[in-house]
Amino acid sequence: MMPPDATDPGKPGRRLRVVHCVGFYFPDSTGGTEVYVRDLVTALSAHAIDSTIIAATDGSYNRYTWNGVEVVRYPIDATEIPKVRDRSVRKRRTMFQELVESASPDLFHLHSWTSGAGLRHLRQVARMDIPSVVTMHVPSPICMRGTMLLNDEKPCDGLIDDRRCAQCWALDRGLPAPAAYLLSRLPRWDVSDSVVSRISQRAATMLSARAAAATKARQLRSMATLSERIVAPSEWVRAALAENAIPPEKMVVSGQSASAEFSDRKPRPLEGANRREIVIGFLGRLERYKGADMLVRALELLPPDLPVHLRIAGVGQDARFARRMERAAAKDPRIRLMGLVRHEEVPQFLADIDVLAVPSRYMETGPIVVQEARALGIPVMGAELGGISERVHHGVDGWLLPFDDPRPWAEAIRVAATDRAEVARLSGNMRRTRSIDDVADDMARLYREIMADRSAASRGG
Repeated sequence: MMPPDATDPGKPGRRLRVVHCVGFYFPDSTGGTEVYVRDLVTALSAHAIDSTIIAATDGSYNRYTWNGVEVVRYPIDATEIPKVRDRSVRKRRTMFQELVESASPDLFHLHSWTSGAGLRHLRQVARMDIPSVVTMHVPSPICMRGTMLLNDEKPCDGLIDDRRCAQCWALDRGLPAPAAYLLSRLPRWDVSDSVVSRISQRAATMLSARAAAATKARQLRSMATLSERIVAPSEWVRAALAENAIPPEKMVVSGQSASAEFSDRKPRPLEGANRREIVIGFLGRLERYKGADMLVRALELLPPDLPVHLRIAGVGQDARFARRMERAAAKDPRIRLMGLVRHEEVPQFLADIDVLAVPSRYMETGPIVVQEARALGIPVMGAELGGISERVHHGVDGWLLPFDDPRPWAEAIRVAATDRAEVARLSGNMRRTRSIDDVADDMARLYREIMADRSAASRGG
């Protein structure tokens, strides 16, 4: 056998090129996934790993540089096979495959699970014999509801069971409990493309619930088959994958981190000790699943003269929810709606609050904002769910509270507003535990391990 040469992608120290694929990206979207990818590709350069970011768009093909990294945007239909007379493999390549090939990657890293960047894209890369990694930034590959809350009552173990999932999903779609139960006992029909769908799309979707759950299970197995590794940002994600019989050797747990711009900010004790009001901040989408209304409901249980101010930053697409928040702010002068806070403004927003509230009604895989608060020494009031419960330690550096009961939240707010020493103690215990360099270390090690395994298998063959 010949030893690997400098062109061998498995050779230590050899520069690698990775294509990172996302469903959305800057400047159109600035969510946690986009921030993670932006920071990761920058940090990977120190590991001799070059990156190209490709992202779906509702518009047309576009190419630009963002944060010093090349970004290519492709249209949603980029995976469609071109209609040509020539049946050769080259002529039958999709625009997406041509785009990936043009970057000459050693490895493909998928960060989304959407129609614009998901299973279809993973399959097309596998046909090109390029090894892939998938990071599960959201619960959607496992959960039809998208929240990982079983019947909206408690955390789900993640096992995709078509009857249980169909019933849970039907409840989320507004069916009464008896009807949801009966629907989950129907045969596993798929009538989404039938005469039923032409009469009532809603009825067809409901009747196909068990089939949809079974499809989700198959898609998850396909993800595991087509990728070399699945990266779980939290331990609960790994456990949920294991429930679905994903092999342990396929899974890697690698937590997220605050952005590099938080590195030079020292954790500080409670600021504004002479200020009359404690400031509690919320930063996230104004959607029900993010739970900003929980804070409003908690505030309604407290005396109006309690020295607390609530700053709610974010926007959303749920007009009804937004109107509820606007009405609450109009009634209570302690509530201030901040609107959109751009990611470059997040450090200042966090620096101006005393406590961060993360009342999510779903199993977060992070969230990154908790890591950002940790870097700044800001204690967190968080829902006792998912990644939040893995990153906040109740009574040590924050509060872990029920996701569905405003009364404990009200009590935590009362303590924060009346006991400055307690907030200062929690703040002092908030320590940065992870940096973006740690994340890059994990991914660089993973990439090189995959390439080394491939190289060894190739030489052995």
